[in-house]
Amino acid sequence: MSKHLSQFLLSIALLLGLLLVFYLSRSLNKSETSVDKQAFQTVSYCNTFKGCQTRVGDGSITLSILPASMPTGQPLDIKAEVSGLAAEKVSMEFVGRDMPMGLMPFNLEKQSGHASGTDLYTGTGSITFCTTDSKMVWVARLKIETREAVHTILFELDNVGGVLN
Repeated sequence: MSKHLSQFLLSIALLLGLLLVFYLSRSLNKSETSVDKQAFQTVSYCNTFKGCQTRVGDGSITLSILPASMPTGQPLDIKAEVSGLAAEKVSMEFVGRDMPMGLMPFNLEKQSGHASGTDLYTGTGSITFCTTDSKMVWVARLKIETREAVHTILFELDNVGGVLN
């Protein structure tokens, strides 16, 4: 009987050891791949001919898209000036406001030699032609990642005097 009991206890100990290794490896993988950051979202209107600007916490964002008429299928020069946020990564994508037609996000590269206290990020993107909605309203989704938080700024784009699709 004691032999059976010791085998049973050994089996339980091995099972508990395996479970402990499994849970420890999962928690280590989780902590390495995902950092808990606060998420904030700001929604702002943007006339592309006048430029886009909004406040984000103690900082501000200025977004410029050229050409302001936003022709479909053509390269658009994107400039984002970030002030008051210690951005580690900045990316952007264009999505349909009423129809999720998001394109792949593209990273904006930090430029050196810009004014003190303001960082300039630039890149090239484009929007696609919407075959089902000739009045598609596009949104520029700007994502700014800092050490503490992820800020998503949604600029609803209006290019009065131009054509968005």
